[in-house]
Amino acid sequence: MECQQVRELFLASLSGEPGDHDFAVREHCDSCEGCRAEVDSLRQTWALLGRWPDAEPLPAIGTHLVRRVRWLALRESLVTVRGWTPAVMAGVIGVALSLGLSLLVPYSLLVSLSQQVFQVSDHTGPYLMAGMIYGVPLAFGALIALRRPVFLGFLRSLEAAVLFLLILAPYVIAQCREFPPALQIAFLSGMGGGALLGSASGTWLGRHFPSAQPPNF
Repeated sequence: MECQQVRELFLASLSGEPGDHDFAVREHCDSCEGCRAEVDSLRQTWALLGRWPDAEPLPAIGTHLVRRVRWLALRESLVTVRGWTPAVMAGVIGVALSLGLSLLVPYSLLVSLSQQVFQVSDHTGPYLMAGMIYGVPLAFGALIALRRPVFLGFLRSLEAAVLFLLILAPYVIAQCREFPPALQIAFLSGMGGGALLGSASGTWLGRHFPSAQPPNF
């Protein structure tokens, strides 16, 4: 066997791969001093590599990597269509449920009931409270559509609440024409707060209690 052929078997022999490598290398090295010296050198190097300590990355590298991954996830959430899709789905579901609630219980009726509870008439409190009730249905949309890691949970909830309010605002303003402008703002503010609270609650519930998510939807 030629030296070049044997040298191709050196690493296979040293790494312990199955075959007749050892016999062929030993037989050739018995009669070839140059190959024998090269094999001895390779064996020493291989032994040193085997004793080389495992290197652990510095804590700063791990922190940097985590920050990088989170930044990429945040960028995807904000600037891509795919990133906004869950918030859009949650917002649409929440809008449909809120509209259904408004048809069952008109805005003016719930405001009137809130005024009786608070025992005030021209005050922002009843309008804020009534608006919050119409924003809470977004929780069901978030429960279905917002299934994200913890560090994106609040961002997803905020996106869904903003979309929910933007879609519903024209309809709410049209239906609440009899409200004074300041009280319209209070009603919409309450609706936005209820939407954010509902979205955050639905996201938290879906993340911590997966069995609470509606099946086959």
